Amino acid sequence: MPKSKLTLIPYILAFLVISCNDSKHEKIASVPKELKTINFFLETSASMKGYLIGGAEFSKIIPNLLVEIENKVSSKSKTININYISDSISKYPKTTRDFIHDISTTNVTKSKSSEMHKIFEMVTNKTDSNDISIFVSDCILSYPDSNIKKDPEINKRNADGELKAFIKDAFLKIKKRNVCASLYGFNSKFFSTYYTYQNGKIPLNGEIKRPFYIWVIGNKDLLQNFNKQLLAIESFTPELIVDFGMFEKPIDTYNILFKTERDGKWATSETEITEIEITKTKPIKFTITLDLSALPKYAQDTGYLKKNLKISFTDAVGKIVDVKKSKDLDISKAASHEKEFLQSASHAISIEISDMYKSQAQISLQLPLKYNTEYLDWSIMDDRVKAVLDGKTFAFQYLVDGVKEAYQNNDNFINIAIKLKK
Repeated sequence: MPKSKLTLIPYILAFLVISCNDSKHEKIASVPKELKTINFFLETSASMKGYLIGGAEFSKIIPNLLVEIENKVSSKSKTININYISDSISKYPKTTRDFIHDISTTNVTKSKSSEMHKIFEMVTNKTDSNDISIFVSDCILSYPDSNIKKDPEINKRNADGELKAFIKDAFLKIKKRNVCASLYGFNSKFFSTYYTYQNGKIPLNGEIKRPFYIWVIGNKDLLQNFNKQLLAIESFTPELIVDFGMFEKPIDTYNILFKTERDGKWATSETEITEIEITKTKPIKFTITLDLSALPKYAQDTGYLKKNLKISFTDAVGKIVDVKKSKDLDISKAASHEKEFLQSASHAISIEISDMYKSQAQISLQLPLKYNTEYLDWSIMDDRVKAVLDGKTFAFQYLVDGVKEAYQNNDNFINIAIKLKK
């Protein structure tokens, strides 16, 4: 064999090895995560007692949720791994059916108080990469009883400081593992003693409703899929929904409709608008489709999008004409490829260009990442009077702010650039 061909052999072998390895990696990367275990944690501090007795809605919502999850949510495990949690975790040894019976007939509340950041750390430490953890609590942010005895104002004074920082730190740790969280808020009648931020006692007998919260925590991909299944359960109707950490990569892909919802003379080259013929009296209009199904429900609302979408132009003048759900478009005369675009999209945005200063221009379309702020209405900072307790949680704002700050970044929900060419 000639020497020149021999010298090529190591390079050919190296190429084959690299190619094989790349193929192997691609195959591994394409395998979606599979949910193995669903962990359930019920807080059992004394402040939870009022949800577990009498005719509280809690005693209907939680049992029904467990039954629905066990029968309708896809998981390798046939049962839910149930735990009590306060200052430590106690594994529940019997079946889900037994657990439902026990929380309906037995006093399971034990410890007087629990520190939220420590509970979240325990929950997340028990959450492996293929697990989903569900944590149920009244989420009252508080120091231990011993601290409150020494300083009755400590909870109120430090809610926006040390207590919030503890929560932020707990979630910063799990963020590094690509673990995200969703918060669901509910209200229920309450039949027991309510403990104020100073550990004062207010007896309640179902005359007002108290909030409780369901936190769902897990790997981002698993959590997105789990939430879709959870929200598909007809009886699961939370009054508050906030997601954390699941929207860090802005939506930057879109398709251009070349026949539907258009005006003027122009063509399209995949993601560009080309061959534009435009005058000040003859603007053009085109429509793009996007899949926004991964965004929070409030950010998918067309009213919200019309109010918050930001558009800017480089070397051109224009405006957003309309924002619609893709299902609301008239596609009776749409081309076959357009119908494919619309089937894979949730929304359509129509844009008008009224002038171009140069032969090439650009549109920037952005939707700033903003968290749902409805949780602020669930929070109070003085809970010593019965009348203010209805639907309110002490220092809840700062607990949620701590989680939000752990995941907050400066990205957008949508970040799209569209090139224009004459």
